[in-house]
Amino acid sequence: MNIAISIQDLIRIIGIFASIYVLKCVYDIIYIAYFGPLSKIPGPKVAHLTKFYIGVKQISGQRWKWLQNEIMPKYGKIVRVSPDVVVFSDKDIIKQFLVTNEMPKNKNYERLRIDEKYSTLFTARDKELHKRRRRILSPAFSIKHLSSLEPFMHTCINDLIAKIDGEICKNGGKAAINIYLLIQYNALDIIGETAFGGSFKMVTNGNHPMPAKVFGDLRRRVLRSLFPLLKPLLKQDPYLVDFTNKIIKQRRQESSQKKDLLQMMLDTKQHEDGLSDFEIYDQSIEFLIAGSDTTSFTATMIMIMLVKHPKVLEKLIKEIDETLVGLGSEEIPSHDKIKHLPYLNGVINEGLRLFPTSRDFGPGKEATEDLVLGGYFIPKGTLVIPNTLELHTSKEYWGENAKEFVPERWLEPEKLTPDCFIPFSAGARNCIGFNFAWMELRLTIATLLHRYNFKDIENQEIELLQFITPSLKSKEYNLIASMRN
Repeated sequence: MNIAISIQDLIRIIGIFASIYVLKCVYDIIYIAYFGPLSKIPGPKVAHLTKFYIGVKQISGQRWKWLQNEIMPKYGKIVRVSPDVVVFSDKDIIKQFLVTNEMPKNKNYERLRIDEKYSTLFTARDKELHKRRRRILSPAFSIKHLSSLEPFMHTCINDLIAKIDGEICKNGGKAAINIYLLIQYNALDIIGETAFGGSFKMVTNGNHPMPAKVFGDLRRRVLRSLFPLLKPLLKQDPYLVDFTNKIIKQRRQESSQKKDLLQMMLDTKQHEDGLSDFEIYDQSIEFLIAGSDTTSFTATMIMIMLVKHPKVLEKLIKEIDETLVGLGSEEIPSHDKIKHLPYLNGVINEGLRLFPTSRDFGPGKEATEDLVLGGYFIPKGTLVIPNTLELHTSKEYWGENAKEFVPERWLEPEKLTPDCFIPFSAGARNCIGFNFAWMELRLTIATLLHRYNFKDIENQEIELLQFITPSLKSKEYNLIASMRN
C-alpha cells in the first residue's frame, strides 16, 4: 500500500517536530533556571536563564564592576551568575575546591586554546597532562634558575632607566612620564628577553609588532570562549607562528648556551614528554601574556598607590636607601640584596591584595562529582569560581581598613587570617611563574624608587577594565619624575 505525503503534510510534520524541540528547549531552560538543583542558590534570575547574559557583560570589560558592586553586595558570598556557574567568596569553600578537592579547570579553558589538540599550563584540564607539563617546565622557574635570568631583567631595566633619564634631561630636570606604558613595555621586554630570545625593545623604540599581535590573538581567544559560533571567523594571525618558528629554528641552529626560558623549553626535547616546536610556540605566547600584562598591572598600581600615600612612599624609600648604602643611583640592586626587605615585600603584597590579576571571575573549576558547598547541593558539571577580589578585600577577613592600602598589615603576618590571600591562585594549579613575578616586581620598584623622585598629578582617571587580565582603560597614568640627589 502506497502512502503519498503532500508537501503541505511534510511541512506540517516538520513544524510539529520543530515546535516540540523548541518547547523542550524552553522547558529545559526554565527547569534549570528555576527548578533544578542550583535553583536555591541566590542570584539574578535573568542570568540563570542563559550564559549569554554574562557573556555580553564581558564584552565591555566591565563585568567585574557588575559582579563586585551590584551582585555580591546584593546576594552575598555564594551567588549563581549563570545556569551552571556559581561564584564563591568564602575562604573555606574556596580552599575546598582549589586545594582540598583539586577540581580540574572548567571546559571554557579549552576554548582559549590556539589548537584544540594542544594544551598549555593555563589551558590544560587533564590533571595528569598538567602534572607532566608542569614537571618539565618547573626547572625553568626554580629559584636556582631564576638567578641566571636576573641579568636579563637588569638589561631591560637599564633600558627603562635610560628612557626616563632621557625624558628628564630633555625636559629640564623633571618630566611627566606615562608610568603605565613604561612599566608595561618593560615587562614585555623582560619576557621577550627571557622567552623569545631577545628584548622587543618596547621601552627604547615604543613599539614592536609582536606584543600587539599577541594581544590581538588574546582578544580573539576571549571572543571564541564567550561566543563559540564565532570561531570560524576568528582565524589565528600567521605572523605569530612565523615569528616564533623563526626564533626556534635560529636557536636550534646556533646551539645557544643562553639558558633563558626559551632554551629551557627547547631542552625538554630530551624528555619523553618534551615539547614540540608548536607547543614551545604556544607556551611562549602564554608566558608573554601571563608574564607581562599581569605583572605590569600590579607594578603600575603599586606605583600609583605609593604616590597617593606619601608616608608609605617615604617609609619604603628609607628602607631601600638604608639597604643599598654605597650603591650608586645609576646601578640596579641585586635581587639577593632586596628580596627579604619586609616593607618592600609588604608593599608588593598589598598591591597584589588590592589589585589581583582577576577582579572578575577567578580560576574556574568544574565539579567532577555531586557535592555540597556552603550548604548548597552542587551537581556534577557545575562551574565553581572563586571571587578573588572579594576574598582579598572582605572586612570579615581583613578588618575595617580592608579596602585601604596599608602595607603595615604584612609586617605581622601571624595576625592575618589564613587562606584569604591567593594572588597566584592556590593548590596544584597555582601560577608557576610567581617567583619570576616577585623578582621582577622587587627589582623594578626598588630601582625606580632608588633613582627617582615621583609625584602624582591630580585628577587622573583610574578606570579599570578586565577581559582576561585587568588594565587601565585610558592606558595612561602620568607621574612627575625627577632625579634624586
